Amino acid sequence: MRTVLSGYSLAALLLGARAACAQQPAADTSQTVLASLQQRYTATQGYNLRLYNGPEYVNYVRRYVKGHQFFGTDELQPATIDYDGATYPGIPLRYDLVRGQAVLKAPLGALDLRLVNEHLTRFTLAGHTFVRLLPTANNGLPAAIEFYDLLLDGSTPVLVARSKKVLESMTPEGARGEVVERNEVFIGKAGHYYLVSKASAVLRLFPENKAALRKYVKDKALKFNLQNRESSINELMRYQRTLAPAGQ
Repeated sequence: MRTVLSGYSLAALLLGARAACAQQPAADTSQTVLASLQQRYTATQGYNLRLYNGPEYVNYVRRYVKGHQFFGTDELQPATIDYDGATYPGIPLRYDLVRGQAVLKAPLGALDLRLVNEHLTRFTLAGHTFVRLLPTANNGLPAAIEFYDLLLDGSTPVLVARSKKVLESMTPEGARGEVVERNEVFIGKAGHYYLVSKASAVLRLFPENKAALRKYVKDKALKFNLQNRESSINELMRYQRTLAPAGQ
């Protein structure tokens, strides 16, 4: 893993160094001129350097594996990124669901870089907002996930833990592999996050509104199979908020 300087910054520094070396006295070395230019560039362009100065990202999925490791598509998509105290709109991004890493292209396109998770607080990609939440001894979040898809914000948030896994095997025809995806829905209440997969789990969290919630599920014909689980839980929680007392 190595740190890579932005392609734009390298190009600017090299071009500047050539011009400056031609004007410098013989006693000055090109290294001295380059160091001076780099300090000057860093001081004026630090905003961009923070974003494009992460470790290199190398694709680890072998050619014979079916599927890809990214959220939605393996193509770059415009994202808004909250990173290291600044907001960057319109940044082409991919999100690796196997490793939980946000991946972008170096400005000149030579390398893929990954953002440092500790500096990435939130990003919006393809209409989904991912927020960084870490597990604690009491909050109920899984240890392997750092970024959660925030379906519903507020005092009782709805989150989806999205992940992928690469499964490989040897067959008589050779190596085979596929990428499988897993999505788990969590509801937050009083600082704890509860894994929910069906209507009864939601009703147990809000016993004071159990009858009204059960009726809503029936009237709206909400389904909680894999295809509809996220949208149904999200809809049920939006209705729950119209019933819950203030602060719940």
